[in-house]
Amino acid sequence: MSTQTHTDNSSLSLKVAVSRWVWDHIPERRVLDLFCGQQGWMYQGIWHEASEYLGVDKFRPHRLATTLKVSAERAVGTFDLSCYTIFDVDTYTTPWVVARRICVRRGPGRFGMALTLGDERGLKNGHSNEITRRMIGASGLSDYRLLVRYRQFIQGLLLRSIGEMPGITLVEAVKGEVVKQSTITYIGLVVDKQV
Repeated sequence: MSTQTHTDNSSLSLKVAVSRWVWDHIPERRVLDLFCGQQGWMYQGIWHEASEYLGVDKFRPHRLATTLKVSAERAVGTFDLSCYTIFDVDTYTTPWVVARRICVRRGPGRFGMALTLGDERGLKNGHSNEITRRMIGASGLSDYRLLVRYRQFIQGLLLRSIGEMPGITLVEAVKGEVVKQSTITYIGLVVDKQV
């Protein structure tokens, strides 16, 4: 029995462009690629240029660079995050729980995050993180329709909630979307964390 690795590269060029934007705003590039996938598309697309790189995936991480078979949640909860200046958070559904954990655990200084949002797909398939469900009270297909209607507003609230965390300042952000069967949103963030 094989384990299916869920990756969405609906628009790899857009995903790389948003990640390049983050790259251009962070001078020292040490990347922690959460949910790096077995093909290593983002490593091949941009992260191979980093001075340091670590990819993690709980299923089958690629073998193009140093990777570990561990969940993103565990990595963010146990690794020394001050070693990294760029975090690629592609959770297949909602990245907000992992992104918030990074903001809490990462030491002071400037860092970037490249987020991939598949909230719509996550709610439709019942695999969304609880933060989205709590924000909008969502639990089923009717809530999926609600999310589709208010997606921009919900994303804005969740993004704003990052900037309202103690000691966190959102310096800049960029966003791109691709609409196919489900909408996939790519967000690049530049964050300053004070002590």
